[in-house]
Amino acid sequence: MREKVLRADGPTGSGRVVSYPLGDGRRLFLIRTYCPDRIGPGPTNLYLIEDEALVLVDTGLPTDMAKQFFYFWRRQPIPHGIEALPDDFSERELTSALALTGHRIEEIDAIVLTHGHMDHYLLGRKIVAQSNARVAAHVSDTVMICNPWGMARFMAERWPVLMAMGMPPPAHRRTPEAQRQVLRIDLSLRVDEPIAADGPLTVGDAVFPRLTVRHFAGHSPGGICLLVDSENGAGRRMLCGDTLLYPITPHPDDLVAYLRTLKAMKALKDISLTLPAHGKAIRRLPERLEAIEQHHERRLRLTYEACRRPRSIWQIATMTGYFDVLVEPTQFNPLAGQEAWVHAELLYLVGGLRRTHIREGVHYFENSGETFAAVYERVRELINDEQSTLLTRR
Repeated sequence: MREKVLRADGPTGSGRVVSYPLGDGRRLFLIRTYCPDRIGPGPTNLYLIEDEALVLVDTGLPTDMAKQFFYFWRRQPIPHGIEALPDDFSERELTSALALTGHRIEEIDAIVLTHGHMDHYLLGRKIVAQSNARVAAHVSDTVMICNPWGMARFMAERWPVLMAMGMPPPAHRRTPEAQRQVLRIDLSLRVDEPIAADGPLTVGDAVFPRLTVRHFAGHSPGGICLLVDSENGAGRRMLCGDTLLYPITPHPDDLVAYLRTLKAMKALKDISLTLPAHGKAIRRLPERLEAIEQHHERRLRLTYEACRRPRSIWQIATMTGYFDVLVEPTQFNPLAGQEAWVHAELLYLVGGLRRTHIREGVHYFENSGETFAAVYERVRELINDEQSTLLTRR
């Protein structure tokens, strides 16, 4: 028996509910909840698993928080259509979706977070308040999930880096008081079950032998995937968070770790369906892994060749052809800058780029003059050297 669509997406691109049979009376459900696109990653896919207990994988983002923080971070005004959405729009989507599955929020026993980005955990505060569900997440991401001032910390640490890239500051500015008010909002979620090793999911006293945790860093330090066994001969489903996406590619936080994750995923067996946290299902895992790997090789090449003469990270990011859509050089765009930076950082690490000078606080890089093939061979050696400590990083 194949999957069954219980509800299609609505005008916001969210609302979809799909049932996947697992055999032995178990089911897996996709529940798509609202998150902004263009400025954000787009609607977030949650997954509800009927097992020994009822497990929710990721929680989505409250709509009022989406309005405040995505546009606050990018320093852009909120579009009227998004401003007009009810502040509890995501919660309504989740509640009505659960009703279609035959469940209620109060029945959720455990929440598993694939990683520590707010569009994946922040609605958990309201779910826990209604259900007393226990929350599990990898220890490496608890610094983001459990810190009430995680956003303030992130922005304070990231701002000098963005300016060193040569990125222009945002044109849409907020008053200091408005900024303080937003940064004071508590964005934390208590984690009851820290995950520190691969193996069967364990939450409190409950062990789930048919749900296997695998740590796959790169998009975030503590990114995990959950492998869901099936008794109907359909193979395992992999709930991969943002580690893999389709049709877009994830933004790596650490490109070395991410490329190692792609390499490790090639060894996975019997994965019949990969279900990401945004976008469409991945039905051919090997082909998708290969496509993403080739995408990063191409971006490394573009970064390397752009630095025949000294360039800043922002000059690289705003080149024609670097991204599918041209990045406007005069607009503040931290995700574009971060994407260019992690590729330049890896090339710097293997000696393919060197810093030539700093002018008015902006850092400039030039390539080594070698063939890209020679540099990329060192990249491959680094990725294959699992024992590398990377003590020279940054």
